[in-house]
Amino acid sequence: MAKSKLKFGVYTEMNCMPGVDTGDAVWDVMGHMEQCDRLGYDVYMAIEHHFFPTFGQSSNPLALFSAAAQRTQNIRFRTLCHTLPLHTPTVLAGEIATADVLTGGRLDLGFGRGHAWLYKMAGIPYEESQPRYEEAQDIIMKALTEERFSHHGALYTVNDVTVYPRPVQKTMPVYLTGTSGRSFRFAAERGWGISVGGPAPYPVFAKAIAEYRDACIKAGTKPIVSWIQPVHIAPTENEAHEQARLAAPYFYHQIAKPILSVDQKGDRDRLLAAGYGFYASDAMNQMLTLTYDDILGQDMVWVGTPAQIANRVADFLGKEELDEFAIQVLPRGPQGGITLEQHRRTQELFGTQVMPGFK
Repeated sequence: MAKSKLKFGVYTEMNCMPGVDTGDAVWDVMGHMEQCDRLGYDVYMAIEHHFFPTFGQSSNPLALFSAAAQRTQNIRFRTLCHTLPLHTPTVLAGEIATADVLTGGRLDLGFGRGHAWLYKMAGIPYEESQPRYEEAQDIIMKALTEERFSHHGALYTVNDVTVYPRPVQKTMPVYLTGTSGRSFRFAAERGWGISVGGPAPYPVFAKAIAEYRDACIKAGTKPIVSWIQPVHIAPTENEAHEQARLAAPYFYHQIAKPILSVDQKGDRDRLLAAGYGFYASDAMNQMLTLTYDDILGQDMVWVGTPAQIANRVADFLGKEELDEFAIQVLPRGPQGGITLEQHRRTQELFGTQVMPGFK
């Protein structure tokens, strides 16, 4: 069987750093998507995230994508991920279908439980997150693929309902995200892809990826793996490091701040029981004090010239067979981030000087 072509994408959390207007940050991302479409990227991904703007203020990615679709031609869009326990599944299904219509069928689905720190703010107990998540997946997929459907579960009851409008795509690509083998085994059984990486480095996900591949073999499905890698690229190595030396640690220090809202000691047993052990650990706390050398040493951000980044991509593909490689670009910010021009230049250099070597 011929190997499928490697696809390329960009992932954003829509970080809004101190000193940046929240509305301007939204329009920044709109411009990023237009640029990525012109450069030939395959997909643009945005998280769904609430309440903590430095981590991400992408509170309505479907609205973002619907607007961007009117300004772009080819690029696909993927929410990574819809935080399903925060939604009424039938209502979200209708919103997804509307976005699929407005994007002309360029919408992918991404499902996840989201970050533990969202639940207290949303008024939802940790203990409900997993059952809500799993049941919501079933309801949404039924709503999008069946003209009329019913569902009788532990948390939700739906009787003979049709969701309108109907989506353009008969079957939408689906990706799950997270850090647990349980979620990824679930994806394997349904023939869905997984999307991993982002701010956390490869060792965090290596075991779960392997479990997903094994589960695909047992289920007789094809593994589909998308990797997200933070990068910063400049024409020269010195320039790249000069720009990232402050911006990379600043990025990690800002995105780790939401962990301070989690009662890690008092809620430790609840977090562990709910499958949120990552948030009961010191992993996020350690990000608050990361140095530039720490970040480079752990391969958390790749920094360099287009040629150097291309070599890093090739090396990564040598240890992990991927269907998609996506970059995450450091955010702009007057108090420690890169500039908007530097952000766009990273996307441009990757799109024009890295991607063509793998097409």
